[in-house]
Amino acid sequence: MIFFNNVHSTLRSLSRLRNLQTISINLDVPRTYSRWSSRTPTRIVNEDELFDVEDTTVETVNYERKPRRRRSLNEASKKPSVSQKPSASPRSKTKENEKKSPFIVLEDGDRIISKLMTNVKTRKRREKNEEIILEGHRLIKEGIEAGGKPTAILFNNSSDLDLLNLPKDVKLYKVPYKTIKLWSTLTTSPGLIGIFKTPDLNKNPSNNAIPLTIICDNVREPGNLGSIIRAAAGVGCEKLILMKGCVDLWEPKVLRSAAGGHFRVPIVAFPMWDEIPSLIDVESNVFLADSNFGDEFLSKYSDEILETSMGVFNTDPEILKANIIINNDDINESTPINKTILKQLLLKLPIVPYYTLDYTKKEVVLILTGETMGLSVDSYTFLRDRKGVRINIPLLNGVDSLNVGVALGIVTFEMKRQFIKKQSELQ
Repeated sequence: MIFFNNVHSTLRSLSRLRNLQTISINLDVPRTYSRWSSRTPTRIVNEDELFDVEDTTVETVNYERKPRRRRSLNEASKKPSVSQKPSASPRSKTKENEKKSPFIVLEDGDRIISKLMTNVKTRKRREKNEEIILEGHRLIKEGIEAGGKPTAILFNNSSDLDLLNLPKDVKLYKVPYKTIKLWSTLTTSPGLIGIFKTPDLNKNPSNNAIPLTIICDNVREPGNLGSIIRAAAGVGCEKLILMKGCVDLWEPKVLRSAAGGHFRVPIVAFPMWDEIPSLIDVESNVFLADSNFGDEFLSKYSDEILETSMGVFNTDPEILKANIIINNDDINESTPINKTILKQLLLKLPIVPYYTLDYTKKEVVLILTGETMGLSVDSYTFLRDRKGVRINIPLLNGVDSLNVGVALGIVTFEMKRQFIKKQSELQ
């Protein structure tokens, strides 16, 4: 009985389902939002009504996406991405820069700069490394034209190199101006420094040189030595001899004062006095440029001036005579020698105005000395043995002496005038 009741209830429920209306769900509802897809731009239909635009024609834009082509594994292995390229080392970058650029750019404080400059800043290191330093466009150009070999050029402005005929193997370093100014010896640096191999100055004299040899003894002032070199090159002498005791030939102030004269005149640097006879003619006339006028040197000054000039000597006449050598025929090691005694010895040599002599008879040897140190004992011995003559330039208005470079110019150009006159008379 219970079984029939269950079957009856099931059939009743099924009959009711047949009478239900079928509900259709339209799934074509327009999508208004999509989370991961970009919106497609649409055109407003009534744009002319909304914005009051006369011309509503709008160019249709095609936003079709091009298919992306994927590279194969072989192509990916042949062309690695940028992230896969190994980073270049600083050394390889420097080599690349050297190939691309004719010069190397150095930063302030680079060790290359300090190493180059310290090797040429002192006389001892210059002589050891056989290098000199030339600063400024003029000196560097003079050095190159004279056959000098530059090893390195430090510059700030590349236009400074355009007028220099530099060899291909020279190293060029572009450095900051403040770095060049730090190593410069000038108040206003030209921003151009050249390092050269020490040139050979024992060259042949020029064809129009006069038979004149200039010997510098105890010239300690750099400016004076530079003026002497410049005047010697200007007058055209056969050779210039710098005795041991003179200032360094390649000192920066000497180079600036000489203005390129180093490369225009033969120079014999720092020989000994016993080597001089082999450097000059045996029959040459020897002269000494001296500002002392004669034996009246002692008599025309007061006792106070004498006491100051004699230094350690006492003004007592008897003691003064005992300290001054009257007979200058012999000088031995026991003789006390100083500047004052040498001055008295020179007073025994004859002295004449420079314009009263004929310099064209023989080769001329002219000896110069610095105003501070004066002549050495060896130079006096050489003058005495060669029967040298003192020549002076008469001065006015209480002027007792001239700068050694100025005096050299006056005397040597008088010599040149006489040689030119004699040549014209022979023709």
